[in-house]
Amino acid sequence: MKENKVNIDLIVPAVGQRYNLFIPVNKTIGEIIIILNNTINEMTGCFLLNNKLCILNVFDGTIYDSKLSILTSGIKNGSVLALI
Repeated sequence: MKENKVNIDLIVPAVGQRYNLFIPVNKTIGEIIIILNNTINEMTGCFLLNNKLCILNVFDGTIYDSKLSILTSGIKNGSVLALI
């Protein structure tokens, strides 16, 4: 296990894809959203850059505050999140 990253499953309904990836725990939710938005846009070519996205916990419906760090958000290895 990498101590400075957590392994998550990310569902992106807008492109109908699911990704398994590591995200750094020292970044905020907002920073991660920007990174994911840019990366998915580059990979698919059809995911519009959007500053209104949020991350949702699929299991309990939690929408994470963009100012929280990953470390303090409760996101952990195995979390299933959606980028909506």
